[in-house]
Amino acid sequence: MEYQKKMSVLRRTKMKAAININSIKALVVKVLFARLLPHQKLEHQDLTGKNAIVTGSNTGLGKEMARHLAEMNATVYLACRNMEKAEAAKQDILKSVPKATIHIVQLDTSTLENCARFCDTWDKDGKTVDILMHNAGVGGPPDADHVYGPDGYEHMYMTNFLSNVLITHRLEKYFAPNARVVMTASPGCYVGGFTPRFAKQSVKNEMEVGFHYVKGQLPTNSILYCQSKLSQLCFAKALNKKWRLEGKDYVAHAFNPGYAASDFFQTETVKTSKRSVDPIWWLLTAGFNLALPSREGCKTGVMCAVTPSKKVASNGGRLFDRMKPNTSIVDMYGDQMFEDLWNRWCVDSGISWSYLTDELHSEGSVDEISTAATMEK
Repeated sequence: MEYQKKMSVLRRTKMKAAININSIKALVVKVLFARLLPHQKLEHQDLTGKNAIVTGSNTGLGKEMARHLAEMNATVYLACRNMEKAEAAKQDILKSVPKATIHIVQLDTSTLENCARFCDTWDKDGKTVDILMHNAGVGGPPDADHVYGPDGYEHMYMTNFLSNVLITHRLEKYFAPNARVVMTASPGCYVGGFTPRFAKQSVKNEMEVGFHYVKGQLPTNSILYCQSKLSQLCFAKALNKKWRLEGKDYVAHAFNPGYAASDFFQTETVKTSKRSVDPIWWLLTAGFNLALPSREGCKTGVMCAVTPSKKVASNGGRLFDRMKPNTSIVDMYGDQMFEDLWNRWCVDSGISWSYLTDELHSEGSVDEISTAATMEK
C-alpha cells in the first residue's frame, strides 16, 4: 500500500491544479465575497420518525442545522456542553417550528471521559440514529496554560476531531439503514496536511510536525484548527471505505460551510487574536461583517444529511462545498496513509476498532471503493 495514491502523471497534474483552484476559491474568493454568493436551494425532505443528533448546537451553524432538520420533522437532539444555552436554543427553534420534537443532552467534546458519558446516556435508551452531525468545535484552548486537555491531547485535536471518532464508534451499533454521519469541516482543510512519518502511538502534551501541523508552519490556533478539520475529512474518507467494504450502507460526509457568521468568531480565544501572532484569526474576526449567515452556511451539511440522492452518497468522503463535491488533498492520499491515521486515532481515543481485515484489504483500495473523482473545481 502507498501513502500517495497511484495515478498517471497527467491525472496527478490535473488533480493538483484542481486542488490549487479550489483552495483559492475557498480561502480567498468565497471569503471576500461571501455575502454576494447566491443562496443555495435546500430541498425539503420528510424526516418524520428519524432521529438526528447535532453536536455543538446551541448557537451558530449547529443551531441552524438543528432548525433545518426540525423543519423537516426530524426528532432532534441538541448535544451541547452548556445546558442552559442548549435550552435557550431549543426554545428559539420552537418559536419558528412550534411542533418540533427537540431534546437536549449534555456533551462536552473536550475530554474522552465526557464523550464516553454521552454515549453511556444514549446506551440507556438505545434509540436508532439516522443522522449524526459532528459540529462541536473551538478555535483555541481555554487559555494559554491549557493548550493540552486532561487526556494530554492538543485541545482542538480532541474537541474538534477525536471526539468524532469515539462517538461514531460507540453509536454505530444504533445506526439505521442509510444512516448519515456529517462533519462540519472548514476552508482550512486546504491549509493542512499529513506526512507518513507521524508516530503510530499516542503523543501527549506535545505537538507533532506532520500530524498536528505541516512542517514550515507555526502551530498557531488557526493552523491547529485547520488540521483538526482536515482530520475530519480524512475520517469521512476512511469511514466510507470501511463501510462499503463491509457491505454497510452508511455514508460519511465532511462539508465546508464557508466563511459563516458563527458565534465561533466571537469567542474570547479567537476574537482577541493579534495580527502578529495569529493573522488568520485576526483577519477573519476583523472581516466578520462579510460572513455568510449561519443558516446559509450550514445548508450543504444538511443536504448531505438528508438527501436521498445516490450521486451525493457515492461521493461520500469528498469535501462538499456549496452542495458539490470538491477535489482536495485527501483525494491524493493512498491506502497506507488512511490506515496509519485510523490506527493512530483509535489508539488516541482508547478504542479497538479495526479499519480493514486482511480479507477486506484484498477487495479494494480507497480509489476503487470511493467514487473516482470527477475533477470538480
